[in-house]
Parts: sequence; structure tokens; C-alpha cells
Amino acid sequence: MMRNLNLPVMIGILFSAIGLVTLVMLGQPLTAAIWLSFGNGLLLTSLRFKRVNEFGDLEQQPVPKARFYAGILLIVMAGILLILQIIQDLQKMPAQS
Repeated sequence: MMRNLNLPVMIGILFSAIGLVTLVMLGQPLTAAIWLSFGNGLLLTSLRFKRVNEFGDLEQQPVPKARFYAGILLIVMAGILLILQIIQDLQKMPAQS
């Protein structure tokens, strides 16, 4: 099990946990969506499983294309949400004279 946890998977778990805490403790849904989207995107694109082949050896399965594309979509959506968050924060700033 631990061999499946490479660096992108661990970062994905960390980002997803930060997103969950942001949503539950701080109640900021947009910020939480950014963290969760990026973390889950990393998990979907990086997590690989092993199976026993017909010879009894363990082999690593490739990441299915649908899961890979869904992960890329989540990472892109995190970027779009981050831009939206920046625009929203800039609109809340008072005008400087």
C-alpha cells in the first residue's frame, strides 16, 4: 500500500485535507473548492494500483484515460477558480487615492 504513495499522491492528499478543513472550519467554499479540486486532480492522475498478472507476478496498472482526463480537468478547474478568487478579492479592495 505504501508503495502507491509517491510525492504527487501525498501532495494531493495534503491539499484535499486542507480543502476539507477550509470548508468545515472556515466556511469558505470557493477557497475550499480550489484546494479540493487541485488535490483530487493530483490524486486521480497520479495514483497507480498493482494487480497480479496471469504468471502470478505483481504488475503496475496504467492510469485509465478517463481517470487521467478527469484529473487534468480538475486541475484546470482549480486554476480557473483561483483566477475567479483573485478577481473577487480585487473587487473587494477599497479604491486607493
